[in-house]
Amino acid sequence: MNLLIFVLSGFLLFFLFRLLLRISKAIVRKNIFRKGIIALLPLLELVLWIAYAFWGVHIFFARHLYFDLIIGVMVVVLLLAIAWFVFRDFMAGGLLKAEKSLEPGQTIKTSFASGRIKHMGSRSMELENEDGELVKIPYGRLSNELFILPPEDEDNLPHHLEVPLHAEVSPEQSREKAEKLLLSMPWIVGPTPEVKLARSAEGNYVLRMVFYTHVRSQAVQVEEKVRQALSSK
Repeated sequence: MNLLIFVLSGFLLFFLFRLLLRISKAIVRKNIFRKGIIALLPLLELVLWIAYAFWGVHIFFARHLYFDLIIGVMVVVLLLAIAWFVFRDFMAGGLLKAEKSLEPGQTIKTSFASGRIKHMGSRSMELENEDGELVKIPYGRLSNELFILPPEDEDNLPHHLEVPLHAEVSPEQSREKAEKLLLSMPWIVGPTPEVKLARSAEGNYVLRMVFYTHVRSQAVQVEEKVRQALSSK
């Protein structure tokens, strides 16, 4: 009887979360709440499955001579699994940064993603691909991958930046503002940065800039400051 109850409970738990996921996607419309619920459901399901496993051990081995030992082993295995999940990306990130000298602004290629490194966190990195999309990759996924790194002299290549302009601000004023900002930055090296007004495919004004920096990571700083300056009216 206990076995039947245990098996039926497992099926009910499985189908309950499949149903909750479908309901959350169909009913919750606001993006903030929808993303929060969808992100929370897998964590809640994991917690309940762990509780389900301990409940099963209690049902079948409560009167067993080694019940306490079984529970202890399960707790140790669970803690080791959590520690591995939490720290593997952190350790892999430290090794990658040390061995491959990765830095923001550098271009890398792997078998599943390629692009320019936008940000390097403690457990993952963000790549910006050719379409401007941000791809977040855990370091653990990258630890056994073959990297194709750019040549050492890539720092001498020009950096291209395109920024859309506010319709309320004069395009020429924005161009002059960006030009003065680039010339005032200590990271910019010769030749003189180029700042040109252009039209996007939608017909809106954009600024297209070409500039040079000492190293790739400084190009990321330049881009952030230019976008921040031009976003303010």
